[in-house]
Amino acid sequence: VAAQMGVENLTVSPVQQGGTVILKVDGPNVGTLIGRRGETMESLSYLVSLAGNRCGGDYAKITLDVAGYRSKREKDLAALARRVGAKVQKTGRSHMFEPMNPYERRIIHSAISEMENLSSESTGEGADRRVVVRSTAPNALPDKPRGPRSGRSGGKGGARRRGEKERASRKEPR
Repeated sequence: VAAQMGVENLTVSPVQQGGTVILKVDGPNVGTLIGRRGETMESLSYLVSLAGNRCGGDYAKITLDVAGYRSKREKDLAALARRVGAKVQKTGRSHMFEPMNPYERRIIHSAISEMENLSSESTGEGADRRVVVRSTAPNALPDKPRGPRSGRSGGKGGARRRGEKERASRKEPR
């Protein structure tokens, strides 16, 4: 598959970590195997797992880590979760993350669970499933989660023109 994607001269090293086999892949031009935010790597990991477990027998959890991307992404997501968690603790306002795959959501949940006065839950369906972090402190604000793009002005749905608000409240035709 990698050769068909134009990536050759790969080194694959299996590493046992708990009950999981991580296939560490290195070589030149492996960025193609990682893809945007690791999406291609996750898809390839799924295919490798299917191929590795097709013969029956005991199920083996097999994943790919291309050029150390998986471990770097774990650290980055845990740091992001801690930053967002600190902000939620400080402001009392909920935060909604961008949609993530189950593996990434699990990292966020794990990091948030280690922090005081915070809870996290996954909302949405399918590819739009995301993590919401809420404050459990008594002074927390009513739930109105802020996402990565909320609070910015401009574009559709931005500030109304002068007089538009009054017209909308009286429901006059334009």
